[in-house]
Amino acid sequence: MNPLHVFILTALCGLALGVAGVFILAGLGWSLLAGAGALFLIAGFVRKGLTGE
Repeated sequence: MNPLHVFILTALCGLALGVAGVFILAGLGWSLLAGAGALFLIAGFVRKGLTGE
């Protein structure tokens, strides 16, 4: 699995968790939003490594 696939996978999973968290917005919803934020940070870190900046 190359880094581009990891970036795409983490970004899509973060988006899915974010959408699910917004629809629930109860106890579990906040946990889903926190997971989405963590996955977006991971995706950003991988993207930064891919661009070489």
